[in-house]
Amino acid sequence: MRKIKKSFIAIALALAVGSSFGLAACGGPTETEYELSAYTGFDKDSGGKTVYNTSLFYSNSLKQGYPDPQVFDDTDRSGYYYLYGTSNFQTMRSKDLAVWEPVKVVMDFSDEEERNAMERDRWAPEVVYDDETKLYYMFFSATPKQEWAGHNITESGGDVSGSKSVAQYNMYVATSASPEGTFKIVDFSNEESCGTENVHSFNTDNNKMLTEEQTKSGDYAFVEQKDADGNVTAYYEAAFRHYYAKYCLFAPDELSKLMYKNKVGNGGESNTKPTAQYFMTIDPHPFVDPVPTTDEKTGKTYHKKYLYFKIEKSLTWNINIGVEMENWLTPKWETAKYISANEYYTVQDWIDGSQERVSYEYGDVCNEGAHMLYHKDKSGKDRYYFTFSVNDYSSSDYQVGMAIADSPLGPFRKLYEYEGGLLLCSSTTDSESVSGAGHHSFVTAGDQLYISYHRHRNYFKGGSDRYTAIDEIKWITVKDKDGEDMVIPYVNGPTDSPQPLAESISGYRNVAGDAIVTCSNANAKTEFLTDGLLSVHKSADEDFMSYIGETKLTETSVIEFAFDKATSVRAVMVYNSAMRREIFRNIPKMEFTLADGSVRVIRDVKFDMEQYCRMGGENGSDVLYVCSGAAAFAEFYDVEVTSIKITVEVPKGQERVGLSEIRILGKA
Repeated sequence: MRKIKKSFIAIALALAVGSSFGLAACGGPTETEYELSAYTGFDKDSGGKTVYNTSLFYSNSLKQGYPDPQVFDDTDRSGYYYLYGTSNFQTMRSKDLAVWEPVKVVMDFSDEEERNAMERDRWAPEVVYDDETKLYYMFFSATPKQEWAGHNITESGGDVSGSKSVAQYNMYVATSASPEGTFKIVDFSNEESCGTENVHSFNTDNNKMLTEEQTKSGDYAFVEQKDADGNVTAYYEAAFRHYYAKYCLFAPDELSKLMYKNKVGNGGESNTKPTAQYFMTIDPHPFVDPVPTTDEKTGKTYHKKYLYFKIEKSLTWNINIGVEMENWLTPKWETAKYISANEYYTVQDWIDGSQERVSYEYGDVCNEGAHMLYHKDKSGKDRYYFTFSVNDYSSSDYQVGMAIADSPLGPFRKLYEYEGGLLLCSSTTDSESVSGAGHHSFVTAGDQLYISYHRHRNYFKGGSDRYTAIDEIKWITVKDKDGEDMVIPYVNGPTDSPQPLAESISGYRNVAGDAIVTCSNANAKTEFLTDGLLSVHKSADEDFMSYIGETKLTETSVIEFAFDKATSVRAVMVYNSAMRREIFRNIPKMEFTLADGSVRVIRDVKFDMEQYCRMGGENGSDVLYVCSGAAAFAEFYDVEVTSIKITVEVPKGQERVGLSEIRILGKA
């Protein structure tokens, strides 16, 4: 047990002493002797937040980490989870996904030219480990040092222009034998750095002239020379002579050819004009398909590698591209696909100029921070969930949307709000403490799935000052736009209150679902108490909200969890309603029937109104706001129980209370 106040330790010791010899010493039972000593979360730290047992709980109120976080699971090798983000290559590590310690700067900056190639805008790195090479690959974007950008080039002929004055986010990759670095940027002109098979051979000669027919073939990246009247006088093969070109993960000529081979404009507009350039590419995401592929020649199975990234034309369009990788250094450009386009439900809608726009995207040029999630549904069907952030990162409505497909390269369709298209947001929770929940990654701990994401350090200011948070994901079944069953991920968050650590970390799991649940109020729908879903939304689409229910009680009621065999229990959490007019304020009694038939009770487990509610009205007793995902909880030393009864009272003047969930942390 760590980071827990002395008051809790004293309570726990009282439990140990009282339960072992209290009855015999006093000569007979009293009401006090039957009480189960417990800590109910009312000790506060200097910031007014609940002090909790960090061996059992975590809280996102602990502001740590970086913007644009990737939580990378390296526990099978080093025993740690690593946190990478927009942090000038600072890194953190953790064993419990809750408390993070700084490691060091993980990038090698010893070479001046390499340092200048990634001089600033070092954004959103993501790391993947490769079993074959035994290396860690870090993908990231950065902007070259501007006064070096031209590198003494006098632009003429086929030289690609614009690089001297315009911020240029290039995609790079670096490798290391350790997740803690030091990572070395890959030089694609050097066989020793990238390997013979990965050397780039883009054109650096600015005097190669092309015919008009050659420009139409799609085999060349090219530029035009024009006279004063705008008439084309000559075509040149694009020359990428800038010093940083050799460090670009994507050979610049190949990326240019990809872009003008495909349609890249609204209303079917085809990019037929030469646009050879260093396209602005950010937010890389490496993904290994869990579904194995069989090699037709050898019969061996392997797992395909993919890389996703954002590419944009400022204030005009913004798309995500996915491409299969030959290895982590060489794309198979023939497989490249457009995955999503900002404001459109499908790429085809974007090409066709559809009038239907995505309801949760507000016109900003932003489909960024993508991450792929794979899941096999109940019917055995493979589904791929392309998740991405939308809107301005500095605003409160920065949030995570979701598209779905049957294969890693799609075609993908963004989900409507009633289908659960908004995977993570603070707006529909009407949060008064969380803002800008977005740019995320997924990580598993044992059998549990979590989403890590950033949010604003200051709820009122927003902006670029952000930290890392984490919440659990569950899978639910909804109806899609055609009325068919569809399995989607659901985030129990964003939360800002103590939540259980993963079972693989704490050793305790939610055993409430193991019990038979009954309620003295026969009309109560108790199935919502153990469905694993927290009611966090207040203003989401009504059809979608119907999948996330609460147990409604119109009178003081007793809920019983009866176990078919003795179960070791450590804590009970009663999650309050997301609706301010339906919250409980106090749990009058928790009653525990022990394995030996004796009974222990915990009385008056109060919901922390001061911390999780905003009060108002004439006498200050009206609840104006309640924090989503908050619970009243009691923690105690492990006891063997056969049943737990929880009394819930309806406050005076209220019609009913709603319970989002009851979690019982224990061991079977």
